[in-house]
Amino acid sequence: MVTKETRIKQLLEQDDVHWRWRWGVWFVGIVVTIFVSSASPKWVPFSTLVLFFPYLCLEWRKTKLLLTFNEERRYSRLIYFEFASLWLQFVVYLGLVIGYLAESLSLPWLLGIIGGISTLTFGVSRFLQRRIRQIDPAHVTNKQLSVAKEERLEAYRAGL
Repeated sequence: MVTKETRIKQLLEQDDVHWRWRWGVWFVGIVVTIFVSSASPKWVPFSTLVLFFPYLCLEWRKTKLLLTFNEERRYSRLIYFEFASLWLQFVVYLGLVIGYLAESLSLPWLLGIIGGISTLTFGVSRFLQRRIRQIDPAHVTNKQLSVAKEERLEAYRAGL
């Protein structure tokens, strides 16, 4: 089993490797969203959906890295389940956007349902993070990773 400090270091290294790709995708996605919204506002939800897929790819890489930290079956199952919940959110979001484009769903209903699903997914993720910490006390939660990124950024700014 790998220590928490080593895990944080490896997760930050993975984040460093993919930061250009992540920002490039976001930039292109925003440009595409602006272009699409000027051409036809009806397609804006679809263009935002396109932004979600690269996030899933990055989460899959993070999932694969997390699976190398602990080989216990319960740990692996919960890590996979957390990714599966994100994937399910993507599929449901895709279905809702298709319903909106087919004019079966109005925009307020679409946004309300997406907000509800996002809240539910966030809650499931928090619950799973707590369960994983019970199985593996050295597990790095998303919040701890965010704090480590902030600390790294502060150290970088202090060094300038």
